[in-house]
Amino acid sequence: MTLDRLTIRLPWPDTSLMANRKGGKHWGSTHAAKVRARDAAFFAAKEALGRNSLTADSQTPVSITWVAPNRIRRDLDGLLSAEKPRLDGIAAALGIDDSQFRPITLDRALDAEKKGFVLVEIGR
Repeated sequence: MTLDRLTIRLPWPDTSLMANRKGGKHWGSTHAAKVRARDAAFFAAKEALGRNSLTADSQTPVSITWVAPNRIRRDLDGLLSAEKPRLDGIAAALGIDDSQFRPITLDRALDAEKKGFVLVEIGR
């Protein structure tokens, strides 16, 4: 079966991946967190796909919604940079290049349960 839209729910991003938290640290200080994030997103995408496939065009729309655990102000561009390894993992699971993720829509909300998560919706 071919899907037109895929929804993946991911945990709140590791704070070490937030751009404003890096503070000039060596790239190696976040490498392990990036690998964990990429691998977790790869397997979450594979699980969401199941035995299905997603119809991916040269332009595959992506919508990312960060459902925050609290009211701390966060920049959407900083949150997007923290998602880069996970978007790479999702693209690998789908068998496409992440440059095909266009347009990308960003939004945020507040989690009533105060746990925080990220919803990534791919496709039309």
